[in-house]
Formats: sequence, C-alpha cells, structure tokens
Amino acid sequence: MELTLARYRADPAVDFIVCFFHHCAYSTTKDHASDGGVRGAWAGLFDRYHVDVVLQAHNHVFERSDPIRGGSPTRVAGDRSEVTSVSDGTVYYTVGGGGRPRYGFQDGESESYRGNEVADTSVPNSYVVAADGSKVPESLTWSRVRFRNYSFVRADVTPGIPGITPSRMRIAAVDEYGREFDEVTFRRELPLAFGS
Repeated sequence: MELTLARYRADPAVDFIVCFFHHCAYSTTKDHASDGGVRGAWAGLFDRYHVDVVLQAHNHVFERSDPIRGGSPTRVAGDRSEVTSVSDGTVYYTVGGGGRPRYGFQDGESESYRGNEVADTSVPNSYVVAADGSKVPESLTWSRVRFRNYSFVRADVTPGIPGITPSRMRIAAVDEYGREFDEVTFRRELPLAFGS
C-alpha cells in the first residue's frame, strides 16, 4: 500500500487520492466505533501521502470527521467548508447509510447535520477496539457530521489548470429523498510545471 500511495502522490496527473475499505479507522457508532488495527495500519500512511478522503463502511450510518493528522483534528470543517490535505489532513467518512438496520451513536451523542447542527459535537464516551477485542475508551472532538437515516455520497470533480486554478472535488452527503445535508470541497493546487 505504501508504494502505491507514494506512486500516486508523486504523479502530477493525480489530483486527489481517495481510499476506501470496510472497517472504520474513525467512527463513533455504538456497536462498532473505531477499529484500532485499521487506524494503526493506515492512518500514518494517509498522513504521510496527503490522502484527501477515506471512505469507510461497516457502520450503518453517515459520519464525517474534521480533517485529521497524527490522530487529532487539525481544525473544524463545518458544512460547506474547503479542505486541503496538505495543510489540513485527511477527512474520514463512514458511508454505511444504505445498510439495515441503521445503527445508533454513543449514548447522549446527538446527530448533527445541515439544518440540525449541534453546538458541541464532541464525544466523551466513544472507544477504539484494540487488537485483543477490548474496547479502549476514547474522548474525541473530530466527529463533525452524524446522520442516522438512509444516505449516500456524491462526488463531483472539477479539474484545475496548472499554475492558474486548483482542482476541486466536492463531496455531498445526500439523504434518501435527494436532499443534501453536508458538503465539503477538497482543493489541490497544481504546480505550474505540470503539462509544460
């Protein structure tokens, strides 16, 4: 995996790197939460190679993190934010909103999404599953958007012009009725040397 990420990040024709897998490196659902093995194996590589987005499933909800680097959020990225992985970090999405039954979040943890934002999205009572299967308590502030109903994500990419305009990838979360309830735009500057 490291060689693949290094090759893609070094390729000037690749704007965005999106990784996807099943178990969640970062999630706060009640039944599964975060998988420490996945986090330990991949998060450092995602930091090193400026992975823009990670799509995870397993948990039957939608959840989006703030940008994370080194295991901590670097800044708040609310709805309609713009993020760049070089300066901000990687954004993790849990995209299991098509699953049945829908899961719940931790006790006392509110949903938070466009039109239903909560002022404090911190989660004091989540956990990380360790290699031996034990649940290690985790208090966190990186969970920005949480939505329990059926949903999917849509990505639109606008290529940039080297040295003039950045490339942009807009990821919108959409409910079962076609209404957007979250949006983040990812930005990547293109060096002038590309294409010359």
